[in-house]
Amino acid sequence: MKDEAILQALEEAAASLGIKLSYEDLLKGVVATHGGMFLLRGEKRIIIHKGLHVKDKIDLLAEILAGVDTEEIHLAPEVRGRIEKAKLKAAPKQAQA
Repeated sequence: MKDEAILQALEEAAASLGIKLSYEDLLKGVVATHGGMFLLRGEKRIIIHKGLHVKDKIDLLAEILAGVDTEEIHLAPEVRGRIEKAKLKAAPKQAQA
């Protein structure tokens, strides 16, 4: 699967989960992050810096979705694998906290 297709599948997964996703210029001004998920007026939202390379967008979106229950939605095996890999990567950090 090409990176663009993986990114699109991750974007569709977020939409299926009812999470609004947008790409913004986050490195201007006060905010200094590549992106994340937050709650705004009861609605889950993901904002990702639009200037990131496709691979970095994939890694960040997979990392964000790793914190959400994705079991109830259909994902291509490679996409689910990316999310599972991100969960494993985050597990040592959570164990230290």
